[in-house]
Amino acid sequence: MKIENIEKIRSRFDHEWLLIAIDEVDKETSVPLRGRLLFHSPRREDIYEASKKFPDLAYIVYSEDWPDDLAACFIII
Repeated sequence: MKIENIEKIRSRFDHEWLLIAIDEVDKETSVPLRGRLLFHSPRREDIYEASKKFPDLAYIVYSEDWPDDLAACFIII
């Protein structure tokens, strides 16, 4: 798997959830910048199941931008 800019990875998918291994984080904002795509699916539940197989830090993100009037928080235990 090659390391890519997170936004480049997101741009390749339409309306899908992405599981991305984090390789670089912005030190000032803690926002993931670069990583490797591990799994993708239109179903959020598939991403949660796939994330259980990866013990390292990973980023779960939707491929589309959120509308300005919407906020979300996910906690995975």
